[in-house]
Amino acid sequence: MSAGKLTAAMPETAPDPAPAASPRTRSLARRAAPVACVVLVVVLFSGPQWLSENGVTLAITLFTLMALAQAWNLIGGYGGQFSIGHGLFVGVGGYATTVVLVRTGLPVALAVLAAGVVCAALGAISAVPLLRLRGVYFSVGTIGVLLAVQAWFINWGFVGQTTGVIMPAKGTLPFVTQYYMTAGLVVVTTGVVWWLVRSRFGLRLMAVRDDEFAAAELGVNGFRVKLVALTVSACLVGLAGAMNAFQQLSLEPYSAFSISWAINMILACVIGGLATVPGPLIGAAVMFELQQLLQGSSDLPPIIEGVVLLVIIRFAPGGIWGLARGALTRLRGWKAARA
Repeated sequence: MSAGKLTAAMPETAPDPAPAASPRTRSLARRAAPVACVVLVVVLFSGPQWLSENGVTLAITLFTLMALAQAWNLIGGYGGQFSIGHGLFVGVGGYATTVVLVRTGLPVALAVLAAGVVCAALGAISAVPLLRLRGVYFSVGTIGVLLAVQAWFINWGFVGQTTGVIMPAKGTLPFVTQYYMTAGLVVVTTGVVWWLVRSRFGLRLMAVRDDEFAAAELGVNGFRVKLVALTVSACLVGLAGAMNAFQQLSLEPYSAFSISWAINMILACVIGGLATVPGPLIGAAVMFELQQLLQGSSDLPPIIEGVVLLVIIRFAPGGIWGLARGALTRLRGWKAARA
Protein backbone atom coordinates (compact mmCIF):
# COMPACT_ATOMS: atom_id res chain seq x y z
CA MET A 1 0.00 0.00 0.00
CA SER A 2 1.41 3.43 -0.92
CA ALA A 3 1.95 6.21 1.61
CA GLY A 4 -0.93 8.23 0.19
CA LYS A 5 -3.41 5.36 0.39
CA LEU A 6 -2.23 4.47 3.86
CA THR A 7 -2.74 8.06 5.02
CA ALA A 8 -6.19 8.18 3.47
CA ALA A 9 -7.17 4.92 5.13
CA MET A 10 -6.25 6.23 8.56
CA PRO A 11 -8.96 7.87 10.68
CA GLU A 12 -8.83 11.63 11.12
CA THR A 13 -8.42 11.33 14.86
CA ALA A 14 -6.32 8.50 16.16
CA PRO A 15 -7.39 6.92 19.45
CA ASP A 16 -5.49 7.99 22.52
CA PRO A 17 -2.67 5.63 23.41
CA ALA A 18 -2.88 3.68 26.61
CA PRO A 19 -1.46 5.80 29.44
CA ALA A 20 1.92 4.81 30.71
CA ALA A 21 2.33 3.38 34.15
CA SER A 22 2.87 5.93 36.90
CA PRO A 23 6.33 6.36 38.47
CA ARG A 24 5.02 4.74 41.65
CA THR A 25 3.81 1.70 39.69
CA ARG A 26 7.13 1.38 37.87
CA SER A 27 9.00 1.69 41.16
CA LEU A 28 6.89 -1.06 42.72
CA ALA A 29 7.48 -3.27 39.66
CA ARG A 30 11.23 -2.77 39.89
CA ARG A 31 11.18 -3.69 43.56
CA ALA A 32 8.88 -6.68 43.09
CA ALA A 33 10.87 -8.23 40.22
CA PRO A 34 13.96 -9.21 42.29
CA VAL A 35 11.74 -10.53 45.08
CA ALA A 36 9.76 -12.63 42.62
CA CYS A 37 12.98 -14.00 41.11
CA VAL A 38 14.29 -14.98 44.55
CA VAL A 39 11.01 -16.70 45.42
CA LEU A 40 11.05 -18.62 42.12
CA VAL A 41 14.64 -19.74 42.66
CA VAL A 42 13.87 -20.89 46.23
CA VAL A 43 10.83 -22.86 45.02
CA LEU A 44 12.89 -24.28 42.15
CA PHE A 45 15.70 -25.58 44.30
CA SER A 46 13.38 -26.94 46.99
CA GLY A 47 11.70 -29.23 44.44
CA PRO A 48 13.23 -32.53 45.63
CA GLN A 49 11.74 -31.88 49.07
CA TRP A 50 8.16 -32.08 47.85
CA LEU A 51 8.38 -33.89 44.50
CA SER A 52 8.15 -37.66 44.09
CA GLU A 53 10.97 -39.56 42.40
CA ASN A 54 9.00 -39.60 39.16
CA GLY A 55 8.35 -35.89 39.53
CA VAL A 56 12.07 -35.24 39.92
CA THR A 57 12.88 -37.15 36.71
CA LEU A 58 10.18 -35.24 34.82
CA ALA A 59 11.55 -31.97 36.17
CA ILE A 60 15.03 -32.87 34.86
CA THR A 61 13.60 -33.29 31.35
CA LEU A 62 11.65 -30.03 31.64
CA PHE A 63 14.68 -28.06 32.87
CA THR A 64 16.83 -29.41 30.06
CA LEU A 65 14.25 -28.28 27.49
CA MET A 66 14.03 -24.86 29.15
CA ALA A 67 17.80 -24.40 29.05
CA LEU A 68 17.94 -25.48 25.40
CA ALA A 69 15.15 -23.10 24.37
CA GLN A 70 16.66 -20.18 26.26
CA ALA A 71 20.09 -20.80 24.71
CA TRP A 72 18.61 -20.96 21.18
CA ASN A 73 16.65 -17.78 21.88
CA LEU A 74 19.90 -15.80 22.12
CA ILE A 75 20.93 -16.47 18.52
CA GLY A 76 17.54 -17.28 16.99
CA GLY A 77 15.33 -14.74 18.78
CA TYR A 78 17.54 -11.80 19.66
CA GLY A 79 20.06 -12.48 16.90
CA GLY A 80 17.59 -13.32 14.13
CA GLN A 81 19.73 -16.27 12.94
CA PHE A 82 17.24 -19.11 12.48
CA SER A 83 19.44 -22.10 13.24
CA ILE A 84 17.86 -25.51 12.59
CA GLY A 85 21.10 -27.36 13.32
CA HIS A 86 21.44 -26.61 17.02
CA GLY A 87 21.05 -30.33 17.71
CA LEU A 88 24.71 -30.46 16.67
CA PHE A 89 25.75 -28.93 19.99
CA VAL A 90 23.41 -31.18 21.99
CA GLY A 91 25.10 -34.25 20.51
CA VAL A 92 28.64 -32.93 20.76
CA GLY A 93 28.09 -31.77 24.34
CA GLY A 94 26.75 -35.16 25.39
CA TYR A 95 29.51 -37.05 23.60
CA ALA A 96 32.23 -34.77 24.96
CA THR A 97 31.15 -35.31 28.57
CA THR A 98 30.76 -39.06 28.18
CA VAL A 99 34.05 -39.55 26.34
CA VAL A 100 35.97 -37.45 28.88
CA LEU A 101 34.58 -39.55 31.72
CA VAL A 102 35.28 -42.80 29.87
CA ARG A 103 38.82 -41.95 28.67
CA THR A 104 40.13 -39.86 31.57
CA GLY A 105 39.99 -39.71 35.33
CA LEU A 106 38.61 -36.16 35.43
CA PRO A 107 35.72 -35.39 37.80
CA VAL A 108 32.18 -34.86 36.56
CA ALA A 109 32.33 -31.07 36.93
CA LEU A 110 35.32 -30.80 34.59
CA ALA A 111 33.70 -33.18 32.11
CA VAL A 112 30.64 -30.91 31.96
CA LEU A 113 32.88 -27.87 31.58
CA ALA A 114 34.69 -29.64 28.73
CA ALA A 115 31.35 -30.03 26.93
CA GLY A 116 30.76 -26.28 27.08
CA VAL A 117 34.30 -25.47 25.91
CA VAL A 118 34.21 -27.94 23.00
CA CYS A 119 30.80 -26.72 21.82
CA ALA A 120 31.85 -23.07 22.12
CA ALA A 121 34.91 -23.80 19.98
CA LEU A 122 32.82 -25.73 17.45
CA GLY A 123 30.26 -22.92 17.37
CA ALA A 124 32.96 -20.32 16.70
CA ILE A 125 34.55 -22.43 13.95
CA SER A 126 31.26 -23.25 12.21
CA ALA A 127 30.16 -19.60 12.50
CA VAL A 128 32.92 -18.44 10.17
CA PRO A 129 31.34 -19.95 7.01
CA LEU A 130 27.72 -20.03 8.26
CA LEU A 131 27.41 -16.36 9.19
CA ARG A 132 28.42 -15.40 5.66
CA LEU A 133 25.03 -16.79 4.62
CA ARG A 134 21.73 -14.93 4.84
CA GLY A 135 18.17 -15.99 5.64
CA VAL A 136 17.12 -19.45 4.53
CA TYR A 137 20.65 -20.21 3.32
CA PHE A 138 21.92 -19.88 6.89
CA SER A 139 19.22 -22.29 8.12
CA VAL A 140 20.04 -24.83 5.43
CA GLY A 141 23.74 -24.41 6.18
CA THR A 142 23.23 -25.28 9.85
CA ILE A 143 21.46 -28.49 8.83
CA GLY A 144 24.36 -29.31 6.53
CA VAL A 145 26.89 -28.94 9.34
CA LEU A 146 24.70 -31.06 11.62
CA LEU A 147 24.47 -33.89 9.08
CA ALA A 148 28.18 -33.72 8.33
CA VAL A 149 29.15 -34.06 11.99
CA GLN A 150 26.57 -36.81 12.49
CA ALA A 151 28.07 -38.76 9.57
CA TRP A 152 31.54 -38.27 11.04
CA PHE A 153 30.45 -39.70 14.40
CA ILE A 154 28.72 -42.62 12.69
CA ASN A 155 32.04 -43.62 11.13
CA TRP A 156 34.42 -42.56 13.92
CA GLY A 157 35.68 -45.56 15.89
CA PHE A 158 36.89 -43.40 18.79
CA VAL A 159 33.29 -42.65 19.78
CA GLY A 160 31.88 -46.10 19.05
CA GLN A 161 30.48 -45.43 15.56
CA THR A 162 26.82 -46.50 15.33
CA THR A 163 27.04 -48.32 18.68
CA GLY A 164 27.74 -45.07 20.49
CA VAL A 165 29.11 -44.62 23.99
CA ILE A 166 27.91 -45.60 27.45
CA MET A 167 28.23 -43.40 30.51
CA PRO A 168 30.70 -44.91 33.04
CA ALA A 169 29.77 -45.67 36.63
CA LYS A 170 31.01 -42.35 38.03
CA GLY A 171 28.75 -40.56 35.55
CA THR A 172 25.67 -42.35 36.86
CA LEU A 173 24.38 -39.54 39.04
CA PRO A 174 21.44 -39.69 41.47
CA PHE A 175 18.26 -38.05 40.21
CA VAL A 176 18.42 -35.40 42.92
CA THR A 177 21.92 -34.40 41.79
CA GLN A 178 20.76 -34.20 38.19
CA TYR A 179 17.80 -32.11 39.32
CA TYR A 180 20.03 -29.52 40.97
CA MET A 181 22.42 -29.49 38.03
CA THR A 182 19.70 -28.91 35.44
CA ALA A 183 17.91 -26.37 37.66
CA GLY A 184 21.20 -24.51 38.06
CA LEU A 185 21.73 -24.61 34.31
CA VAL A 186 18.29 -23.01 33.73
CA VAL A 187 19.16 -20.22 36.16
CA VAL A 188 22.62 -19.68 34.64
CA THR A 189 21.35 -19.76 31.04
CA THR A 190 18.52 -17.35 31.80
CA GLY A 191 20.87 -15.06 33.71
CA VAL A 192 23.42 -15.02 30.88
CA VAL A 193 20.78 -14.25 28.24
CA TRP A 194 19.15 -11.58 30.43
CA TRP A 195 22.50 -9.91 31.07
CA LEU A 196 23.63 -10.02 27.46
CA VAL A 197 20.45 -8.65 25.90
CA ARG A 198 20.37 -5.74 28.36
CA SER A 199 23.99 -4.82 27.76
CA ARG A 200 25.49 -2.80 24.93
CA PHE A 201 26.19 -6.09 23.20
CA GLY A 202 22.48 -6.90 23.26
CA LEU A 203 21.62 -3.56 21.67
CA ARG A 204 24.15 -4.22 18.91
CA LEU A 205 22.83 -7.76 18.41
CA MET A 206 19.23 -6.60 18.02
CA ALA A 207 20.33 -3.73 15.76
CA VAL A 208 22.07 -6.23 13.49
CA ARG A 209 18.99 -8.44 13.55
CA ASP A 210 16.68 -5.58 12.54
CA ASP A 211 18.92 -4.07 9.84
CA GLU A 212 22.51 -5.21 9.52
CA PHE A 213 23.39 -2.64 6.87
CA ALA A 214 22.06 0.26 8.94
CA ALA A 215 23.92 -1.08 11.98
CA ALA A 216 27.12 -1.24 9.94
CA GLU A 217 26.68 2.45 9.03
CA LEU A 218 26.72 3.15 12.79
CA GLY A 219 29.97 1.23 13.23
CA VAL A 220 28.58 -2.11 14.44
CA ASN A 221 30.50 -5.15 13.18
CA GLY A 222 27.60 -7.50 12.44
CA PHE A 223 29.73 -10.57 11.83
CA ARG A 224 31.59 -10.19 15.14
CA VAL A 225 28.39 -9.63 17.12
CA LYS A 226 26.69 -12.70 15.61
CA LEU A 227 29.87 -14.74 16.11
CA VAL A 228 29.85 -14.03 19.85
CA ALA A 229 26.11 -14.77 20.10
CA LEU A 230 26.45 -18.09 18.27
CA THR A 231 29.47 -19.09 20.36
CA VAL A 232 27.71 -18.36 23.67
CA SER A 233 24.55 -20.12 22.47
CA ALA A 234 26.54 -23.18 21.41
CA CYS A 235 28.30 -23.31 24.78
CA LEU A 236 25.01 -23.21 26.71
CA VAL A 237 23.41 -25.82 24.45
CA GLY A 238 26.48 -28.03 24.93
CA LEU A 239 26.03 -27.86 28.70
CA ALA A 240 22.40 -28.91 28.27
CA GLY A 241 23.61 -31.76 26.04
CA ALA A 242 25.83 -32.91 28.91
CA MET A 243 22.79 -32.94 31.21
CA ASN A 244 20.94 -35.06 28.64
CA ALA A 245 23.85 -37.53 28.57
CA PHE A 246 23.64 -38.02 32.34
CA GLN A 247 19.93 -38.73 32.04
CA GLN A 248 20.15 -41.04 29.02
CA LEU A 249 23.33 -42.88 30.17
CA SER A 250 24.03 -44.00 26.58
CA LEU A 251 24.37 -42.05 23.34
CA GLU A 252 24.29 -43.01 19.68
CA PRO A 253 24.63 -40.63 16.71
CA TYR A 254 21.12 -40.89 15.29
CA SER A 255 19.29 -39.69 18.41
CA ALA A 256 22.08 -37.51 19.82
CA PHE A 257 22.20 -35.39 16.64
CA SER A 258 18.48 -35.53 15.85
CA ILE A 259 16.97 -32.46 14.18
CA SER A 260 14.06 -32.73 16.64
CA TRP A 261 16.25 -31.04 19.27
CA ALA A 262 16.27 -27.80 17.30
CA ILE A 263 12.58 -28.14 16.40
CA ASN A 264 11.68 -28.35 20.10
CA MET A 265 13.83 -25.29 20.87
CA ILE A 266 12.18 -23.28 18.11
CA LEU A 267 8.64 -24.35 19.05
CA ALA A 268 9.23 -23.46 22.70
CA CYS A 269 10.50 -19.99 21.78
CA VAL A 270 7.71 -19.24 19.31
CA ILE A 271 4.92 -20.52 21.58
CA GLY A 272 6.24 -18.72 24.67
CA GLY A 273 7.45 -15.56 23.00
CA LEU A 274 10.41 -15.11 20.67
CA ALA A 275 13.12 -12.64 21.74
CA THR A 276 11.85 -12.43 25.32
CA VAL A 277 13.52 -13.84 28.42
CA PRO A 278 10.43 -15.48 30.03
CA GLY A 279 9.02 -16.69 26.70
CA PRO A 280 11.23 -19.78 26.12
CA LEU A 281 10.63 -20.93 29.70
CA ILE A 282 6.86 -20.61 29.32
CA GLY A 283 6.87 -22.25 25.89
CA ALA A 284 8.99 -25.16 27.14
CA ALA A 285 6.59 -25.70 30.04
CA VAL A 286 3.57 -25.68 27.69
CA MET A 287 5.20 -28.12 25.28
CA PHE A 288 6.27 -30.41 28.11
CA GLU A 289 2.77 -30.43 29.59
CA LEU A 290 1.22 -31.25 26.20
CA GLN A 291 3.67 -34.11 25.71
CA GLN A 292 2.81 -35.52 29.13
CA LEU A 293 -0.93 -35.26 28.57
CA LEU A 294 -0.64 -37.04 25.20
CA GLN A 295 2.03 -39.51 26.24
CA GLY A 296 -0.09 -42.56 25.43
CA SER A 297 -0.43 -41.62 21.76
CA SER A 298 2.43 -41.61 19.28
CA ASP A 299 0.68 -39.51 16.61
CA LEU A 300 -1.25 -36.86 18.55
CA PRO A 301 1.61 -34.86 20.19
CA PRO A 302 3.08 -33.53 16.90
CA ILE A 303 -0.40 -32.73 15.59
CA ILE A 304 -1.43 -30.88 18.77
CA GLU A 305 1.87 -28.99 18.89
CA GLY A 306 1.39 -27.97 15.26
CA VAL A 307 -2.15 -26.74 15.94
CA VAL A 308 -0.98 -24.76 19.00
CA LEU A 309 1.84 -23.25 16.95
CA LEU A 310 -0.54 -22.17 14.18
CA VAL A 311 -2.96 -20.65 16.69
CA ILE A 312 -0.13 -18.74 18.40
CA ILE A 313 1.25 -17.43 15.10
CA ARG A 314 -2.22 -16.38 13.90
CA PHE A 315 -3.70 -14.84 17.04
CA ALA A 316 -0.68 -14.10 19.26
CA PRO A 317 2.48 -13.49 17.20
CA GLY A 318 4.25 -12.35 20.36
CA GLY A 319 3.64 -15.71 22.01
CA ILE A 320 2.01 -16.39 25.35
CA TRP A 321 4.25 -13.90 27.13
CA GLY A 322 3.42 -11.18 24.61
CA LEU A 323 -0.27 -11.96 24.98
CA ALA A 324 -0.02 -11.66 28.77
CA ARG A 325 1.87 -8.36 28.56
CA GLY A 326 -0.67 -6.95 26.11
CA ALA A 327 -3.55 -7.95 28.38
CA LEU A 328 -1.82 -6.30 31.35
CA THR A 329 -1.26 -3.10 29.37
CA ARG A 330 -4.93 -2.99 28.32
CA LEU A 331 -5.99 -3.60 31.92
CA ARG A 332 -3.86 -0.70 33.12
CA GLY A 333 -5.30 1.54 30.41
CA TRP A 334 -8.84 0.53 31.37
CA LYS A 335 -8.20 1.29 35.05
CA ALA A 336 -6.64 4.64 34.18
CA ALA A 337 -9.60 5.51 31.95
CA ARG A 338 -12.05 4.70 34.74
CA ALA A 339 -10.03 6.81 37.14
